[in-house]
Amino acid sequence: MSRLTMIAAALAGAGLLAGCTTHAAPPIAKKQLALTRSFKLFPIYWAGRKLDGVPVTAADGPRSYDSNIGMTVYYGNCEATHALLPDGCKLPLKITTVLFVPHANTSLGPRRKATLRGVPAVIFDDGHAIELYTDRMAVDVVADTPRRALQAVAHLTPLNSPLPAGWPALPAPEFKPGVSAKQLAAEAGASGSTGTVSPPGELQPNVNATQ
Repeated sequence: MSRLTMIAAALAGAGLLAGCTTHAAPPIAKKQLALTRSFKLFPIYWAGRKLDGVPVTAADGPRSYDSNIGMTVYYGNCEATHALLPDGCKLPLKITTVLFVPHANTSLGPRRKATLRGVPAVIFDDGHAIELYTDRMAVDVVADTPRRALQAVAHLTPLNSPLPAGWPALPAPEFKPGVSAKQLAAEAGASGSTGTVSPPGELQPNVNATQ
């Protein structure tokens, strides 16, 4: 069960899913952003401090690193108009970078292959989610609109490592995206998708506020 699913279940049990409001989260603190920049295992991708007027409001730090989930940069906070359900709390944008492991992503439904920024990509959820493959990583972009998702892809750049002169922001992948039948069988139900990574608690709607 994902963190967001557990949060939703707890709130539903308390009868708090309706009538919540939220306020704009402040931009990420310099100290928190510096901690994210200190992560050195692999490049973390983001779309800059602000995209389309929406600021970065949180980012994973080295202590929260989980190799199965990767590192996520969060933009904005959850809209109060969505119920707090596993698919309900929608950030304007989140970008997750994870070391690539073959996975199916079948749970995300219909998808189509594409080439974006010169690297292989797969587009899910009618354009709301895009997974790009670069270097040793997969970069998952999940947005509230397809336009914002593509805009984020256009601005992707490493957050925690400078680009050498003449080096592309998204180098070609060192692996061939795709999953064999043997790999799928070994996966044993683990999707490998980061599309359901829960936003930090401070970015969730304020369920204690009144309308």
